[in-house]
Amino acid sequence: MIKTDSVSKSARRLPPCRAACPAKVNVQGYVSLLQQGKFKESVELVRKSIPFPAICGRVCYSPCEDACVRKNVDQPVSIRALKWIIADIEREEGRVRPESIPKTHGEKIAIIGAGPAGLTAAYELVKLGYPVTVFEAMPEPGGMMRHFIPDARLRKDVVANEIAYIRDVGVDIRTNSILGKDVSLDGLWNEGYKAIFVAMGIPKVWSRKMKTTDETALPPVLFGKEEGKASTQSPTVAIDSVTLETRIPGVFAGGDMITGKASSIINAIAAGKRAAISIVRYLNGQNLRNGRGETVEETAWVKDWGRVTKKPARYVSPRSDVGKQNVSFEKADELLMKIKEAAKFEAKRCVGCGPCAECLVDEGFCESDKATVDETLCSGCNTCVAICPFGAIVKNERGIAKVDENLCKGCGICCTCCPEQAMAMRLCTDARILTNVLDVLGRETA
Repeated sequence: MIKTDSVSKSARRLPPCRAACPAKVNVQGYVSLLQQGKFKESVELVRKSIPFPAICGRVCYSPCEDACVRKNVDQPVSIRALKWIIADIEREEGRVRPESIPKTHGEKIAIIGAGPAGLTAAYELVKLGYPVTVFEAMPEPGGMMRHFIPDARLRKDVVANEIAYIRDVGVDIRTNSILGKDVSLDGLWNEGYKAIFVAMGIPKVWSRKMKTTDETALPPVLFGKEEGKASTQSPTVAIDSVTLETRIPGVFAGGDMITGKASSIINAIAAGKRAAISIVRYLNGQNLRNGRGETVEETAWVKDWGRVTKKPARYVSPRSDVGKQNVSFEKADELLMKIKEAAKFEAKRCVGCGPCAECLVDEGFCESDKATVDETLCSGCNTCVAICPFGAIVKNERGIAKVDENLCKGCGICCTCCPEQAMAMRLCTDARILTNVLDVLGRETA
């Protein structure tokens, strides 16, 4: 892990869990909301990064948990299981159908393949107001999520619910549209599509399960194979590794077609997000590579793990995705309450080791708070300057602490460590904390 004092000012500071996630899901954000019992807001925040919270909660290989620094104390937080829980609670309580996002752009975009990469790209582009059509060879969309993962690990109704959400926001998915038979690149150009994302599975892998068109349906110029050389492997589409651009302008490719092997769902999601960025830039005549090499550095401000209290063993999600239990409404409500309490308890195992990566105040998820200094109490001891992980505090010409509000993240560390009690938060005051505690205990203030 990179220490806080070595982090470049130009780097994007992320906690280890989020830095390890290929799709950069805002782990600390949704876990924090879950701690407060905000289940709806928590799953909505996950969907800002990925369209498959319930699926990833079940089958992701969870690099976030491998990176979780709580393992220095006892066990990592069950980050994946928390996604599973919040998504299932939303479904059990009746998911509210989202409104279709208005189309604010005229350029049509075509996506070939309704697997995790293709559907993610479509989801990201529709959120930006682009009209997107996904062409899928199979009778049902979902790719590996629907056709290759056993029901015991991922039920089909879970996949269907996630894809229904994508359709609800405005993605047009056309099934039984086979490349080379019903769809072709030339045909899509002629129909007025301005950009194409090829996100099919590996032809030889798919052919073991069902009859589909192979790679010969795509123009040979897309592939990286040398002329005159035979290969026993499925050829892969040649792309720019950063932008996913192919040798044909306006055509991008991602997922299994470029890796040559079945990849994880979260990596496919990350490829779909990258493709969406490139397509938007292409349509707007922007450079596809500028600023894409973002530096991400892990930041964790816990210095002494011995001072972090150990907690009971973490929540363990089921090994299989069992069907719904036949119970009464009363029993179901009781079970749901127990699940919610278990989720909140597990979320509170998070030590909050890293900073917020972006402000969610304007989106209604958080309150904006800043540290303030009582100059009559400040002794200029330098404790706050030394401890602030963001470099947000300096001394003025009189040796008194001064907070740079543009850098302050409102974490409150300086306030808890100030020996003179000269630092305070604007919103999280002692009086407010006391009121919240009494509310929880069901008591009234005097």
